[in-house]
Amino acid sequence: MAINLNLDIAQELNITVRRGDSMSFTVTVKDSDNDAIDLTDYNFVMDVRSGTSNKSRNDVVLSNRAGGKNTLLSSVTGTADGTLTVSASKRATNNIIAGTYRFDIAAIKKIDDTEQTWFYGRFTVNEDYSILV
Repeated sequence: MAINLNLDIAQELNITVRRGDSMSFTVTVKDSDNDAIDLTDYNFVMDVRSGTSNKSRNDVVLSNRAGGKNTLLSSVTGTADGTLTVSASKRATNNIIAGTYRFDIAAIKKIDDTEQTWFYGRFTVNEDYSILV
């Protein structure tokens, strides 16, 4: 008899934005008992990529950390009541060519540096016709 142990807790979250528009959304993060997780205990990293490799940052089109193009233009923050807020400026989304990308958001526990991916999915950018130049 096989025993299966699945440690992948990541939830699929597909996002669609319009190029050149500001982006902001919140997600309430809860544990298995449905209690809000204190997100001030974590740092977060988010990468939106045009490719599937994580060996370089050349294909990063949006991120809250350095490396790749269009980085340090998004923000991922958490509060004590479990509210995770992801945002990006209109300048940031304006720099992304319309299309479908992949993204993930990982949580890094401050006390011991353990990392776990919490969200992943498609990041779709729709074209806009009144974009910044």
